[in-house]
Amino acid sequence: MQWLRVCCLWLLLPWQDITAEPLQLVDTLASLQPQAAAPSVEAQLVLRVLRQYPSPYTLVDISRNRAREWTKTAGNACIPWLRKTAARERDYLFTLPYMLESAITLVSLPQSRWHTQLEQLQDANGNISLAQLLQLKRPPLIGIELNRSYGDRLDAVLQQNQGHPAIYTRSTAGEFVGSMLPMLHKGFVDLMLEYPKIAARSGSALRYWPLAEAEPYNPVHFACSRTPQGEKIVALLNQSIRHQATSKDYQQLLLQSFAETERGRVLRDWQHMLLTP
Repeated sequence: MQWLRVCCLWLLLPWQDITAEPLQLVDTLASLQPQAAAPSVEAQLVLRVLRQYPSPYTLVDISRNRAREWTKTAGNACIPWLRKTAARERDYLFTLPYMLESAITLVSLPQSRWHTQLEQLQDANGNISLAQLLQLKRPPLIGIELNRSYGDRLDAVLQQNQGHPAIYTRSTAGEFVGSMLPMLHKGFVDLMLEYPKIAARSGSALRYWPLAEAEPYNPVHFACSRTPQGEKIVALLNQSIRHQATSKDYQQLLLQSFAETERGRVLRDWQHMLLTP
């Protein structure tokens, strides 16, 4: 019944008859190529949205840094799987969220010497405050990735502690999400910030520590050229996202990274996000 009400509300939203607009999708896109084996959930969701896109599109597989510059200067380019921030909105137009990620966590190796200290910092809910962790006299070295957003509250903590000796930031952006993992495994950093789903792809045993400042879920968008062409593309992608969102298969893919007990709330919250005109 709730989903029926949401669908009816969508029918009341302004529905534009938009002229077809070719799209260039740019980023490290190997997982979207036809020859890709066992595409990830993120790739499957993007491909399902593109399946409903009513115009031709091309995949441009380039580095993440180049993709961001390309989209700023091209008229009709978009980057998938990007979080929306105020700073990024100055450079890009964003679609509705087509995916939600679960909360960012601290990640450690299972044999880390920091476990006892981390357990002492856990609150009644098992969460650790990143701000409190950084206030330790001798905190662990925490790895983060350049030009990546971890959510408003975590970004604020990292910004307030910019230059802190316990925060290691890669001098160049990684070419894929989770590119800090090799540094954790080699002991160059003690902890890192990452989604559990991404970290688990290393195939190694890891331990995950919930963060007090982490958002319960993270909306993911397409970021598109800030041009008249980009505006049309965003409108067309939004139509496709809303169409796919009525599919039970799509919903199940989107909710995979969440615990069973969270899925009802997450789905309802996402439905309300999609009501934005």
